[in-house]
Amino acid sequence: MHNKIRLALFGALCYNITAGLSFAIVRLQANALGDFRTLGLVVGLPNFALVAGSTFWGVIADRWKNRRFVVVLCSIISALLYIPLPWLGPINLVIVRTIQSFFLGGMVQMATLFSEINPKARATLMGWLESALGFGWGAGAFLGGILIVSTEYGSANPSVIFSFLLAASLGIFATVGYMGVTERSVVREDIDIDFAPYFWKLSRLFTTTFILFMGYMFFLSFSPIYLTEVAGSSFGMGIIVLLSGVVHALVAPYAGKLVDTYPREFAIRISCIFVFISMITYSFTQNIYLITLAFVLPIYMTYFLGARSIVADTVPYQLRARTMGLLSSFSLLGSGFGSILVGELLIHFEYQSVFRIGAIIAFFSIITGWKKH
Repeated sequence: MHNKIRLALFGALCYNITAGLSFAIVRLQANALGDFRTLGLVVGLPNFALVAGSTFWGVIADRWKNRRFVVVLCSIISALLYIPLPWLGPINLVIVRTIQSFFLGGMVQMATLFSEINPKARATLMGWLESALGFGWGAGAFLGGILIVSTEYGSANPSVIFSFLLAASLGIFATVGYMGVTERSVVREDIDIDFAPYFWKLSRLFTTTFILFMGYMFFLSFSPIYLTEVAGSSFGMGIIVLLSGVVHALVAPYAGKLVDTYPREFAIRISCIFVFISMITYSFTQNIYLITLAFVLPIYMTYFLGARSIVADTVPYQLRARTMGLLSSFSLLGSGFGSILVGELLIHFEYQSVFRIGAIIAFFSIITGWKKH
């Protein structure tokens, strides 16, 4: 593997350690500061900001013709915004996290960079990217589980401060890898291309993405809290998320090759079925082993390997960055609506009842995702 690709993968690994760490500590901090409604807002509103950010930075990357600069800029700014989070109350935590997420939206262009390195092996290279991202996310969440005892959340304790500063440091350090990426030179005419036909061609994929992640967020948006309760400690939660990251890291390279070999739609269908199975499992049992098995299914990686490859195959180079951003936007819109809705529902209903609603929503994604995109 080319040294610059290795360096880029190292940057992606560091970035997703930060993402995994914040996945655990931001949610647990928000829950300690407020309630499920606060948690829903901390997860949901930033997802809407990510929608705006991923679309905005996709357009900027296409106009500047420089995906690398967008990734580096957004990585640095979003990392710095982790620093004030330990000292914020619930409202300010939501506000700063939402601003931060606008810049995190630019990180979707890392996938665009990898999709351009070798068009004949798009999914294979993105499989290596997803491997680094998956392991980094799991390792980061594990760090969040062991660095902070669950009872310490809700104030600026030394362990909480250290964890957020570590997230900021790793995010900035990730830029070392991104700066080594060399974008593939593509000879093209600078002409205006009508985006509408490509949007409608991919509309079923966008719809499936929205529905799938809306249903999945009925568990994922507050999974660190639920897994901490079921496992009995934040350490146990960290172990479960780490296992998920390891599974993603091991499966991703092979899944990428399969997506390059077989029709891309297979990955979409499998992912939708996985989400439905996992939500059904959460709905009917609190057995830690079954919950762990459902959680480690390689859902996110499998779905986006297929979806991003479909986008890269369908859309011309001039529109590819903004379309990747739009794909991310539909997943984030679904995630945002799902997170806010589940935050309200959990105030009135028990966990399993809410999970069943998520399973019903996920079932509709199987229907929309089954036909060719």
